[in-house]
Amino acid sequence: MRSKWGLYIVIMLIIILAGGLLIAKGTDAVSQAENNKQGVLNTEPDTAAFYVDLYIPESQIERFHADQKVNVHFPYLEQPLAKEGVVTSVAPSPQFANMRMSREKGQADLSMYLLRISVPASKDLLPGMTAEVQLDEITD
Repeated sequence: MRSKWGLYIVIMLIIILAGGLLIAKGTDAVSQAENNKQGVLNTEPDTAAFYVDLYIPESQIERFHADQKVNVHFPYLEQPLAKEGVVTSVAPSPQFANMRMSREKGQADLSMYLLRISVPASKDLLPGMTAEVQLDEITD
């Protein structure tokens, strides 16, 4: 019976330590989700030009500026595709607050800014496809 509990404790410690290492490296699920921003591929009404609108938190928005090149990934295609997009506009003010936090704890809303990225046309792309930008790839 003691060896059984000892084994449970060892397994629990291994899981806790492994989780701590993942968080420290930024490879846990929450960190990865925060670094990947997804949007829907759209087209301009009168042209065949594609664009993606993304909402970026205020803590990340200073990394973006007009005419900046960014890699846009299309992860759900049979053969995942990456295109070099160009930031065409950055909203001058927040569009909305995406998270209501407790004012009792002295925390405020998290403001989100609209970022528009133009993407070159391709025969593999269709309006409505999921486009993804990985924020950890963006250089200042």
